[in-house]
Amino acid sequence: MMRTLATVTAVDKGAVTVSCQQQTSCGHCASRESCGTGIVSKAIPGRVHDIKIMTKSPLTIGQVVEIGLSERSMLSSALLVYMLPLLFLVLGSALGQWVFIDLAGSNELGVIGSAAIATTVGLLIARYYAKRLEGNSAYKPTLIRVLGAPISSDKLINAASKDSE
Repeated sequence: MMRTLATVTAVDKGAVTVSCQQQTSCGHCASRESCGTGIVSKAIPGRVHDIKIMTKSPLTIGQVVEIGLSERSMLSSALLVYMLPLLFLVLGSALGQWVFIDLAGSNELGVIGSAAIATTVGLLIARYYAKRLEGNSAYKPTLIRVLGAPISSDKLINAASKDSE
């Protein structure tokens, strides 16, 4: 299960809205100081997502919670969104190559057009199935545990060795 921390921003009857910041894996490796992507990820903060989660737990605004999503649903969603249009692109260009170049002896404009049309069809199919999966509870994040209120900045103690000199 993939987990992240989120802050409760709204409380409704039987549901809460939580806010969490998008995390990237970039910037955690040894070459993050010299890598262009690592520098950009530090300069541009991640997006903040608001997610509505159904729960029976009594929560208040400002509490920190841990939410999770199963890896299986994440991988199947990624396959649907990324691989299906790519597969249609390859099949559309192969079909266009066969029809327009091999059979008709025409130029590559037909191949490009058939690849674009096939990719659009793949995107529409992916969008259709994504909307169908939207209501499936296996594809929604769940509340794992309530961690409590966040620590206020006036109660933080900096324990770094360079600050204690």
